[in-house]
Amino acid sequence: MACDMETWLIVLIVVLAILTLSALIPVMRNASKRRTSQRRVEARARVAQADRQDEEADQELARAEQERSFAERKREEAERQAAEARQVEARAQERISAAEQQRVAAQEQRERAERIDPGP
Repeated sequence: MACDMETWLIVLIVVLAILTLSALIPVMRNASKRRTSQRRVEARARVAQADRQDEEADQELARAEQERSFAERKREEAERQAAEARQVEARAQERISAAEQQRVAAQEQRERAERIDPGP
């Protein structure tokens, strides 16, 4: 009789352990889904930010290119204005370099984000 009680107690403990584990599995899945969803939202936000930065870099690059073009035309117009034109061109080149660095950083950020969430 005592052996039967021990057996039932062991069976009861095993059943309770199985029920507990089966109840935890959906909770763990939901938590995992939430974390994945949150990472995807964050990745999408980084992609959007990278897109904005890329657009800003494009605009800055266009402005800097226009400024450099102006500098070149000005230098061709008159030799006496050559010193001023060189200064404008140097500033424009610095802006181009900065814009290109910003573009590279934005592209790297986009690539990292797309590795996390490749999107549709």
